Parts: sequence; C-alpha cells; structure tokens
Amino acid sequence: MRIWTRYALIALVLLGPGTACAQGANPLRMEYAMKPAATAPAAPASATNGARAGGGEVRILIIADRESTLSAPTAGRVASIDVRLGDAVAAGQVLVAFDCDEIKARREAAWAETKTARLQHEAKIKLQGLESAAEVEVELAAMNVDRAEAQARVFDAQLAQCRFAPAFAARVARIHVKTGQSVTAGAPIIDVVSTESLKARINVPSRWLAWLKVDDRMEAEVDETGRRYKLRVARIAARVDAVSQTIEIEAEFEGKTPDLLPGMSGRAFALRR
Repeated sequence: MRIWTRYALIALVLLGPGTACAQGANPLRMEYAMKPAATAPAAPASATNGARAGGGEVRILIIADRESTLSAPTAGRVASIDVRLGDAVAAGQVLVAFDCDEIKARREAAWAETKTARLQHEAKIKLQGLESAAEVEVELAAMNVDRAEAQARVFDAQLAQCRFAPAFAARVARIHVKTGQSVTAGAPIIDVVSTESLKARINVPSRWLAWLKVDDRMEAEVDETGRRYKLRVARIAARVDAVSQTIEIEAEFEGKTPDLLPGMSGRAFALRR
C-alpha cells in the first residue's frame, strides 16, 4: 500500500489536487491510465505491394530461341576454321571445313563412271534400233546408269558433310576443335546460338495458375546488366512438378535486347491484370 500511496501523491502533484479529487481518483486505476496505448497492427504486405501484388519474385534464366551443336557425321581432319568466338554468322555460311580431298577424288571418279554408263546406254538404244541389241541389254544399260548416279550422289552427300554451316543466322558460342585436329564421328565441332529472339525460362509456384495466363505481363531485372525489361508470358507448361509444386513458363522479351545473351539470369516480378 505504501507503493500505491506514493504513486497517488505523484499523480496529485502532476494533475493537481482538484482534478484528482473531483474524479475520485483511485491509485490502482491511475496506474493503468498511465500505461501507453497498444500499437495498432501493421497492414498486410499484400496491401502495399502495388504492381507486384501478382505473387512475388522468382528467378529467371535467359535462353536462345534456337541453338545448335554442329557435330562431325564421319571421322575427319579439320582443314580450316573460318570464324572466331562471338562472330555473327549468316544461315548457310561455312564455319569449319574438313580435309576431304579423298572424297573429292572418289566423287569425280563416280561421276566419270556415270558418264560412261550413259554413253553405253545410248549406244545400246541405237543398236536396238538397228536390231543389233536385245531389249534386255538396253534395260541393263539403263540400270547401270542409275547405279552409277546413285553412287555419285553418295559422294556428293559426304562432301557436303565436310563443311559445317548453320541453318539460321546466329553467333558462335563455342569452337570445340583446332585446325589440323583429327576428330571421330559424332564429335562436337562448333556451337551456335541465335540472339535475335531470346526467351526467359521461369519456374513459378503452381498456385499462380489461379490467375496467371498467357499474354500476362511481367518485369525482369537481369543480374549481369542491372537493367529492367518487360516480359510477356508466351507459353505455360502442361504439367506441374509434383516435388517442387512449380510449373515452367516461357516469356518473351518486348522490344530489342541487344545487351542480353543466353545464359544470363535474374529476377522476375509477376504483374496481375
């Protein structure tokens, strides 16, 4: 009681005896009245997220729309490398060539045999007109022409495989061989990637499917450039990963992105409609 009496005397001094007496102040009630009011709870984060209220932040990986590893169809020796790392190349441009002198010689011999077979076939046709050759001899001569042409086309195909050219405009990502090196069949020769139309591969939580749709917009911040880019959701996978409960989506960059390269990564922010 001495402690409460002491508090009551302090309150009388601060508030004045008239006020305390007029209210019939009780020391216990005065103690609770002097405590600070409880702080109001903070607003939920979702109410202040603004444009990022779509679901949060996810990692992205930038990939090429088209890329290819040109491999050796047969064993051979590298005769020349006509490009350097990072060079821009056109579709059909020869990048690497094998030493194929032997195949060239066989090809020339095959076409020479084809020409001989054709002459023999023409001669048989003339003899048949003079009734000096049977029909079966003419047919056999025609078959020899077909066989010789087929063999020549095989060497044409082998010669074409001695030159490595991409089927699309690209940039050289990696050169696996050196001039004069012998390689086996199936060995990688050169890697090319298209940098004209890049995509972002993103694994998002499967719960986003409740609102995420194709053509929705996203923002991405790429680590390597430190810049932000606009994305459009182009494709959504048809299956959810049962372990991670995520689903893969592909997004396309809007506008030109000459500073981006395949393999870069960053963060993406979903924007709800």
